[in-house]
Amino acid sequence: MKLIIENANIVTPNEVMLGDIAIENGLITEISKSKLQGDTFLDGKGKYLLAGFVDLHCHGGINFDFMDADAKQMKQIADFHLSHGTTSMLATTLASSAEEMQSSLDAFSEYLKVNPNGTLVGVHLEGPHLNPLQCGAQDTSYMRLPSVKEFVGLKSKYPFIKRVSCAPELNGGLEFAKAGESLGVLMSIAHTDADFSTVVDAFNHGYKLMTHFYSGMKGVTRKNSFRIAGAVEAGYYIDDMSVEVIADGKHLPIELLALIYKIKGADKICLVTDAIRACGLPDGSSSILGSIKNGKEIIVEDGVAKLPDRQSFAGSVATYDHLFRTMAKVPNVDLVRLSKMCSLTPSKILGLKDRGEISVGKRADLILMDRDYNIEKVIKKGEVI
Repeated sequence: MKLIIENANIVTPNEVMLGDIAIENGLITEISKSKLQGDTFLDGKGKYLLAGFVDLHCHGGINFDFMDADAKQMKQIADFHLSHGTTSMLATTLASSAEEMQSSLDAFSEYLKVNPNGTLVGVHLEGPHLNPLQCGAQDTSYMRLPSVKEFVGLKSKYPFIKRVSCAPELNGGLEFAKAGESLGVLMSIAHTDADFSTVVDAFNHGYKLMTHFYSGMKGVTRKNSFRIAGAVEAGYYIDDMSVEVIADGKHLPIELLALIYKIKGADKICLVTDAIRACGLPDGSSSILGSIKNGKEIIVEDGVAKLPDRQSFAGSVATYDHLFRTMAKVPNVDLVRLSKMCSLTPSKILGLKDRGEISVGKRADLILMDRDYNIEKVIKKGEVI
């Protein structure tokens, strides 16, 4: 069965072109500015056809969190974000007890048994190896030093661990990154109090991504009248360091999004939701960050999650299409580069070579958006959702 999506403005890695694409067996088989022949047709009506979004950092949504969700609830989280254009996603944990983390990983194992080709492609461990000085909304009582032995054991038991976020300045943090690199795990700098030189050293030891850039890390500080460059400046300075950005317009205003884009460019930026269980709830709602049993109370206000004292954001309540519309307001960001930050760049960072762009031979994970960037159709592996 050959599906033709016709008369769409197709956003490829190089241009926006009006034309048709053909899909067979879940893959893109043809892209043409001329009419293509097929068995079934979907009229794009001149709307934008883009690669599906790839979210490397998501904790939950619709009142579920990956820390205590069972396999069925994990699928509900994934389906909710799929409806907002996310066709591939990492289920993300946070700092917790070893027992709670293992329970979450066991539940993910069950999810994969039932959904081997589902939206969730792996797990991102955001902690517990974080610096309490940059804890954000995470619970410092669960933060501890990294252990290579423990890491090797976890990866052996749970091969779907694809990414780990860690503060590299912690004792053992550099050796931890080298171990992760050898295991094929994406190592990311997060909740760190490191200065400029420490981040440069961390990059050389295997940390290739910075978790929610600006959040949970230092910029320039002063000590005895002398300025000291921080992690943020190192992220800009290291050309090959990638950064993830919560582009909800709250964690980072448009001005900072514009600065990050101007310096790092679309090839080194990936947008992430950092969405928590409160994602999908309206302003005025209350919820929990993390598991219901051991998590923290949060409130939803001004379109973002906050701790009740309003002194810190607590993850995000943004869906990926919201990030897309926000980043589209940044000066000089065109559709090709915007699509890259949402799909191709995160795919490359994670090593997902079969998706992230509209090209022949790639997975037909696609979204159809109107001119205001609202999602009209989601196509996953060639199936119209």
